[in-house]
Amino acid sequence: MTDENIHIGELFKLFIRYWKIYIPIGIICLIGAVIFILITPKQYDIIAKMQLLGDKQGMISELKMLKSSGIGGLLGGGGSGINTEDEILIITSRNNLTEVIRQTEYQVETKIRENLKEIPLDKTEVPISYIFSESLLDTINAPITIKLNVINNKIKKITVKSSLFETITFENQSMPFKIILPLGTITITHQHSNINGIFTTEISPLQKAYEDLTKMIYIKPSETTSGIIELSCRATNKQKAYRLLNAIMDRYNQYSRIVKVNEVNSNSAFVKDRLDSVTLELAMLEHQIEKYKQVNKMPDPSAYSSITYYGNKETEKLILETETRMHMLDYVITYMKKASNVYSAIPIVDGAGEKAIMIYNQLILDRQRLLQSSESNNPALQLVENQLKEQRKILIESVESVRQNIQISLDALYKKDIALSKQVDKLPTQEREFIEMKRQQRIKETMYLFLMQKIQEKELINSPDELAGRVIDQAYGSYKPVFPKKSIVLIIAFIVACALSLIVISTKVFVFNRR
Repeated sequence: MTDENIHIGELFKLFIRYWKIYIPIGIICLIGAVIFILITPKQYDIIAKMQLLGDKQGMISELKMLKSSGIGGLLGGGGSGINTEDEILIITSRNNLTEVIRQTEYQVETKIRENLKEIPLDKTEVPISYIFSESLLDTINAPITIKLNVINNKIKKITVKSSLFETITFENQSMPFKIILPLGTITITHQHSNINGIFTTEISPLQKAYEDLTKMIYIKPSETTSGIIELSCRATNKQKAYRLLNAIMDRYNQYSRIVKVNEVNSNSAFVKDRLDSVTLELAMLEHQIEKYKQVNKMPDPSAYSSITYYGNKETEKLILETETRMHMLDYVITYMKKASNVYSAIPIVDGAGEKAIMIYNQLILDRQRLLQSSESNNPALQLVENQLKEQRKILIESVESVRQNIQISLDALYKKDIALSKQVDKLPTQEREFIEMKRQQRIKETMYLFLMQKIQEKELINSPDELAGRVIDQAYGSYKPVFPKKSIVLIIAFIVACALSLIVISTKVFVFNRR
């Protein structure tokens, strides 16, 4: 038989003739597909949605008023714009995800064998529980596997495996039961009566759990609505995935609240000190003004104070705002240079390197944590302190540079307001002095209101409405499993069977029959 004599019809008849080949192959592929469907745990798509709010709800009336005066953002009173991509990076940061892992015990995964499958269980579904010694979950650097065979609430056999130590085996034990390992102690207890089954628990290192979690979850902005993000993952256990995604959203709000509290606390010492000073200065000014009026027997001092508005009102407003900013920056510079504040957080100063200040304040917190858990000669502590010293120097220079630029702007405004200057110069000395005192009073009053607002901000943070993200949809899962899909598995099995049959029959006809 040659290639020229073989036509499609003859080829079809040829394959029909070899049914003893492709029928068994088809049956084998079908059995393989069925086994795959039976042993593969069902997977579901889990979705949650959250709206990013930023600082929209944290804006109180005093801050709005001060923003209109041009000083509202001086100490961290910035706008409410949201960079969704930045917020997603915060949500998926190692700090936040590791905290989610700890809260949900994502490191610990327990499976139960049912027929041919090993089904993952949620923490709430596991009839047994594990109690770990302090810091064990944070310190292990290799997985620990516990295989447990329980019959009628009794441990028939338990095997503990890890590359960290030699395999440990126990038989015929009662619960609670303590497993003493070189790294710490694991206590096994039962949560229900009459427990039966074979359980396999894998305890992963924190870093591995973090890497697995980052591969598992997906967070993306909504394609239709700005400020809304969608969290999703694919999981075999719906309840475990629900807890995980909800915990991620909760952690984002927790983290945002912590950041705000730290920011407010970093400002609190500064604000309290400045508020006392401004209050005293304001009282002294008011007393000085009253005394000045009495001594100089001024009949209608309000008439003189109105002269400040004979010039360009907009320019006069800008002068007041700029002078206020100057005074506030002077306070900040003095605060930073004070020796007792070397390891104190720095207030967030608008336009003076906000990100750098946030990094500096984070170093302050890192130093505090290191002091609690290590000695003063700890290399890590010394490194942080050196970084703080260098960063503080840079920040002081940055704020002083901002002040110099504001001074230049203020000088330009003074020159611009020629009409005002001419009118004031014509006044007698007493009236000019009085006008200047009234200007200083207005500056101190504005600063006093602003500092009071910062104190009220601390109380606002504890409000239940002060959230960084509003949960739109709690985590929910698809009704039907998305994997494995029986129809797709069977189609793949059919294609594989056809391909294998074609290869085997072609080999037999064109290779072996030619010999």
